[in-house]
Amino acid sequence: MTAIRNMRIAAVRSAFLRTEVRCPAWQDGHVPQRQSPTVRRRRLALTLRQLRDRAGITSAEAARRVDHDASWLSRIETAEVRPHPNDVRALLALYGVEGDQAEAVIAVARQAKQRGWWQRYSDVLPDWFAAYVGMESEASVIRTYECQMVPGLLQTEEYARAAFEGAPVPMRDDKVERQVSLRMERQAILLGDDPPLLRVVIDEGAARRMVGGPEVLHRQLNRLIEDSTKGNVQIQLLPYSAGVGFDGSFVILDFPPIPEPYPDAAEERMVYVDTLTGALYLDRSSEIAAYAAAHEQLQAQALAPKPTRDTLRAIAAELIT
Repeated sequence: MTAIRNMRIAAVRSAFLRTEVRCPAWQDGHVPQRQSPTVRRRRLALTLRQLRDRAGITSAEAARRVDHDASWLSRIETAEVRPHPNDVRALLALYGVEGDQAEAVIAVARQAKQRGWWQRYSDVLPDWFAAYVGMESEASVIRTYECQMVPGLLQTEEYARAAFEGAPVPMRDDKVERQVSLRMERQAILLGDDPPLLRVVIDEGAARRMVGGPEVLHRQLNRLIEDSTKGNVQIQLLPYSAGVGFDGSFVILDFPPIPEPYPDAAEERMVYVDTLTGALYLDRSSEIAAYAAAHEQLQAQALAPKPTRDTLRAIAAELIT
């Protein structure tokens, strides 16, 4: 929460808001490997809300005309519940959406009812973080700033284990292992046929924090150096010499658009801010613009990728001398 209260951004530069989105190949109804029911549910909610607004029908009237109450439709339009595809079909008919467009929306409604792979970890995965894992699974671009730790998508197994074992809130050993397994499985998105673009800025303090001891940190830094050479991964180090930096970690997620004939209503960007007992999901244009400008500024202040690798090698060398 401190990161939200203390955020001071001099200017919001709209140029950064251009979207680096690459569409997966959807052919003959083929579903992308990284399809996320979480993203589908949020997009379906946004689509239904926008289609209703375009039709000039109030929420209460739309619900009444499909034999439901207004609170039912409100929960659908805020992604609190997953509607049955038959109810979606009835709403689309009411809004004047037919043919291929209607079938595309109904297909998304069916996908939204599926279970995500991360639900196998429901014993250690709170609802507020499960939503993030679901969105991360289908993001086309992931931009993150980390001021305390190496990002979870780039952690080694032993670094992740040490991080969970040293967390302020104690955790049983079996829970630690489940959390580590979940974190490692999340990293699979970087290895698939259509991996997201990962744009990371890491504060120098996060690179030097002695998580797990010198040997663990040494191997973790080598992992960062190796990952930074991959085509879809960019890692920049924000050195101490840059000054104050930023006082809170955050993630910006971009999502690929759903191809035609799906209607053009689609959520394309989300900001995630982690807290001790929950999370903030920010989707207002002003909020997204502020964090986008912050990330752009941090990138400008950080070392370029090659000097970053050189600095990480130097830090790693200090650990074994």
